[in-house]
Amino acid sequence: IPTGLAISADGKKLYVAGNLGNQLHELDATSGKVLRSWDTGVAPQDVVLVGGKAYVSNRGGRRPGSGDLTALAGKGTSVRVDPVRHIASEGSVSVIDLSSAGTTAGPQTEILTGLHASALALTPNGRWLVVANAGSDTLSVLDTRTDRIVETIGMRQNPADLFGAQPNALAFDPS
Repeated sequence: IPTGLAISADGKKLYVAGNLGNQLHELDATSGKVLRSWDTGVAPQDVVLVGGKAYVSNRGGRRPGSGDLTALAGKGTSVRVDPVRHIASEGSVSVIDLSSAGTTAGPQTEILTGLHASALALTPNGRWLVVANAGSDTLSVLDTRTDRIVETIGMRQNPADLFGAQPNALAFDPS
């Protein structure tokens, strides 16, 4: 299931987040032929290109390890879950070096975010990438030079509220 799309600067390649397959696919934009694929975290949602990297948000976080508490998250996919609510226990962003040949060995870098990482938005200057964490009612601000989260912004009108904004879409005004 394609969930996020990004087009290369030259318009020749289309990048597609494959949600149930837990992969990012690079397609020839003219023919639609798959050129390369990379593993991501669980349930990739969105993709943004910055320089020679692709950033992919993963609603289900990292892929589970052998000792993790898991639940099914779609066709043949498991997700890490917390022991109380039995929902995905983390969100993440996979950082993929687009100069690599493509792989099925996992993303090169995985950055933990809030729960249910969904939409991504890049500042007009390309320096900051914002991640909407729908399950945590937060936004994570990532520095694209260091691939580290530098700030987490709460989206609840009142921090004591049980439920909040559940951000799942983002955009920057070009100005």
